[in-house]
Amino acid sequence: MSRKCFSVILPARYGSTRFPGKPLAKIAGRPLIEWVYRRASEIRGVSEILVATDDERIAEAVRAFGARAVMTSSRHETGTDRVAEVARGLESEYVVNLQGDEPVFDPELVERMIGALDAAPEADIATACHPIASADEYGNPNVVKVVCDATGCALYFSRAPIPHGWSAGADGGHGARRHVGIYAYRRDALLRFAALPRTPLERSERLEQLRALEHGMRIVVVETQKPTVGVDVPADVKAVEKVIFELYTGEIRPGSERKGP
Repeated sequence: MSRKCFSVILPARYGSTRFPGKPLAKIAGRPLIEWVYRRASEIRGVSEILVATDDERIAEAVRAFGARAVMTSSRHETGTDRVAEVARGLESEYVVNLQGDEPVFDPELVERMIGALDAAPEADIATACHPIASADEYGNPNVVKVVCDATGCALYFSRAPIPHGWSAGADGGHGARRHVGIYAYRRDALLRFAALPRTPLERSERLEQLRALEHGMRIVVVETQKPTVGVDVPADVKAVEKVIFELYTGEIRPGSERKGP
């Protein structure tokens, strides 16, 4: 495990197109953003955890469960831009961008991503992936695929089923994996990335990590066997709630209200 100083930032905005007010959606009696924060607090070695938002309703909820919210500009186009604004005021060597709608990620995965950056001084960014389980998942444009080079760094990310001729479940280290949208940056690389202009591939695929690749930045990819469960639309709440009940057995039960911090 790295001894480097790293901060975790949770970007959270109210105005989601598919799920307005998503960070405040109640799951087992607590707002979604609180569950993400709670899970982030289990990452070993983290120096600080901050919620970056431009909405006072979210900031108020964050302060209510004892965490720190940092107000940011309302003009940011992406969560990464919001994270970068906060990172400018930090001294941490590494900054983790942890999506505010992923409450059941594996904390050890973040630790491994920091370790991967430590072990690869030529890399600017670390991210994650896990195996693709089915042909439906492979062909789904909402499932972002990543293919890597022989050193484990990303070659390309796509919503398309890449590479051509490969099939889900196929053996071989150069097949597609499902991208997990967690990022660890060297702080200077994050600030450099956020200042870069948007690129043609980024616009075409609607994937901002392609901006980094198009500008020659290196992204090391860490594989995990533990898929995450995110909240994209209201219908996802029940599935996430079920996983939370399993993770925190003995602390909450289906239908329970929030108790304690």
